Parts: sequence; C-alpha cells; structure tokens
Amino acid sequence: MKEFCKHILKRIGIYHPIQSWFRETLFSIQRNKNRRQYQRYAGSGFTCNVCQANYIQFVPDWPSAENRSAIEKNNVIAGYGEQVYCPNCMSTARERLVLAILADQHSIQGKKILHLSPEKNVYQFISGKATITTADLLPGFYKTIDGMVQKQDATKFSYASESFDYVIGNHILEHIPNDRQAMKEIFRVLVPGGQAILQVPFSQTNLYTIEEPGIHDPAKQSALFGQKDHVRIYAIADYVDRLKEAGFEVSVIPYEDLQAYYVYAIQEHECFFNIRKPV
Repeated sequence: MKEFCKHILKRIGIYHPIQSWFRETLFSIQRNKNRRQYQRYAGSGFTCNVCQANYIQFVPDWPSAENRSAIEKNNVIAGYGEQVYCPNCMSTARERLVLAILADQHSIQGKKILHLSPEKNVYQFISGKATITTADLLPGFYKTIDGMVQKQDATKFSYASESFDYVIGNHILEHIPNDRQAMKEIFRVLVPGGQAILQVPFSQTNLYTIEEPGIHDPAKQSALFGQKDHVRIYAIADYVDRLKEAGFEVSVIPYEDLQAYYVYAIQEHECFFNIRKPV
C-alpha cells in the first residue's frame, strides 16, 4: 500500500514536494529543540561559520543501528561524531568544512558554479557571489533550496564542455553506481583550471574500495556501506586514483593540516580533497 501511494504521488508530481515539506518540518522542530537544550552551552569554544553562533559544544550525531556495523567495521569518516550539528542553525560539520575552504582559499566572485544535490547552507553562501546552476537526478527534493533546480544525470550532463568554473558535489559520488563516468562528466564541464569540490565518506583503514554498483537493496546497503542509498565505501588512495584517471590533478589535505578550521567544529579526521582540472 505504501509503495502504491508513493507511485500515485509521484505520478501527479507532488511526492517530492511533500517529502521536502516533511523534512523541513522535522528540521525546524529539531532545531528549536536544540536551541532550547543547548542554551546552557552557549559561549566560547566552537563558532558556526554559517550563523556565527558560539557554543562550548555542538550537537552529536551517531549512526543508526542498521548502519553502525559497516561504519565501525570499516572505520568510515561519514559525518558522525561529537560535534556535528550547530545547535542554533543545524549546519553540519561537512558543510562547515566546505564553507571554510571556500571562504579562505577560493575567490568565487563572478564565477559560474554547478552545485549538485545542493546543500542549503553552501547554496546560500555562494548565491549572490556567483552564477549558480543547481541540479540533481531527483530535483523535487531541492525545490525548497532553489526553485530553479534542474534535472540532470551526473553521468551524462546536458551542459556544454567547459561551462563551469566550479563543480560542487558534497557527498554524492558514493551514491552513483558509475562514479567513474560521473567524474569524467564533471571534468568535461569544468573550464581548464576549474575546481571540483567532491568530498565523500571514506575508510581510514581499508586498502580497497568496497562497492556493489548494481545493488538495489536498502537493508543490504546499510549493512555493507553504512547507508541505505550508498553503493560503496571508498578507500582514500583508490578515490584519488579514480579522480586522476578522469584527468584531475588531486592533492589531499590531511585533517591535521586543517587546524585553522577546527574552531568551526569540522568533521574529526576528515581530510579535504583538492581537485583541479589542469590548465
């Protein structure tokens, strides 16, 4: 019955808007709850680089029971930990790292940016500074962020080659079965010298990427990869190799070299992948 109702709602075009509204409602309820509970932690310690609020500690987030085994077994850095959500605005650690890098190391004024599966806080930071195109395979989920979001398949963009100065896709490649083709497409639509921000969950210890690109079993995906819609857990070296095979120049900034951003409560042990299309 549930799947039948979902099918009908999709057919008449209101499934994704309803889902987005429901998520926004839950988000608002949780944010207000956090604000009340964390008032006692207000003060110096961490600063949110989205809303500028200061707290001694942020809100933790831990994997659910069905995801925990894969995350812990493979030592995955995937957005969980002690300091994940800002108590005031609910920005995430992974957003705050991207925003810190963009603000500190890049000049995006006047640039053309393709923002895939747009995250609200990243989108709001770059809007007004750059010309933004947002896109996703299921754009209905992102209409509340950008009403002009386009439907695009990352493995076969409709955009002309060398259309964008930046492509931002924060935690998307672990969802895409043919990630190598998506990397090639991102490379194609970037101008020479263009930058890609493509953070992914990764294992700190695995020597090889674990993947099953053809899988369509949410329970098994949670058990294997730590999330019901993931198709792999990357090994760092293999992730870098795949990007280089697509043509990118890649360097890895280890977590220890991101100390200037610790104040923003970034994800503990998350490195940053510096990805560039050669000139």
